[in-house]
Amino acid sequence: MLLEILLSALIAAVATFISGKFIIPLLIRAGLVAQDINKIKRPILPSSGGFILIIGLFAGIMSLIAAFNYVIKASLSPEILLLGLSSIILLSLVGFVDDLSGGGVRTSTADLKRMAKNYSIFNKGIRQWQKPLLTLIGAVPLMVFFFGSTVYFPGIGNMTINPIIYIVFLIPLGVVFASNAYNMLEGLNGIAVQMGLVLFAAFSILAYHLQEYNGLSVSIIMFAVLLGYLYYGKYPAKIIPGDSLTYFIGGAVAAVAIIGDMQFFAVFLMIPWIIEFLLKARKRFHASSWGIIQKNGKLASPYGNKIYSLTHVFLRKGKYNEWQIALFFTVIEIVIAAAGLFIFW
Repeated sequence: MLLEILLSALIAAVATFISGKFIIPLLIRAGLVAQDINKIKRPILPSSGGFILIIGLFAGIMSLIAAFNYVIKASLSPEILLLGLSSIILLSLVGFVDDLSGGGVRTSTADLKRMAKNYSIFNKGIRQWQKPLLTLIGAVPLMVFFFGSTVYFPGIGNMTINPIIYIVFLIPLGVVFASNAYNMLEGLNGIAVQMGLVLFAAFSILAYHLQEYNGLSVSIIMFAVLLGYLYYGKYPAKIIPGDSLTYFIGGAVAAVAIIGDMQFFAVFLMIPWIIEFLLKARKRFHASSWGIIQKNGKLASPYGNKIYSLTHVFLRKGKYNEWQIALFFTVIEIVIAAAGLFIFW
């Protein structure tokens, strides 16, 4: 069965890479563009990379379900895989709505008006308080199917939570927080996709150890999708991810955690985003994570020595390039993932 999952992941990676060749020109023709303000020349790039990931994930999940029905009979549940797929796509579409309405990352209202002045759809975007409410939509597919209400505590084992509390409160809370928090730590080329690769690699390792094959399937396919997207998202990026991509990844984190019964492991992996959430709360969620480009190509913080984002720890020094900061965060997530695997093994 592992071979079929890996082959589906390969299909997902190839589909993601190929779809980028077709979708990027369409985004440009549609006027869905923004400036990459972390570059001296501030190049105009297509925005909303979540569409590329949707195609890759869909191809991977569909190929695995086809293998399950026609080739193998294993401990997989097509229903669960489809519910996870539905949840992730719904969350990505919520992000896409925000991208359409001018809430995309790395660009100001003035930039949008200048770059796409003929497109009236670009306006004030979705308000901050509306985003968590809209992302509740993505929790619905994960609520209608009873996955059980056990949660694994390291050193203790499985503990049962009241099903009503788990389904009505904890699942929506997990989906809303994961999708919105992942969206907060963004703004530098590669940071979202590179940290996402580490997340889903860690999920895959633990899911395989626990023999949670539904969670394993989604996490491996997600890893493959992000790997296929890396060509477009790494520094220097060929596309700006937008909310459609960050909500997609955050939603996938929640879906894998719930489907694979790895909830507390997911919380541990999300430590950087939890800290980011707390830092952004100090600024009432109006602080940005990107920097101000200097003449030497390095980035400085727009807030001086004040820290309203984890990226400001590096930006305030003004001596690091964009790709270096993204690499720092990738390494940090690798260390956290390694520690998490040690604790939850």
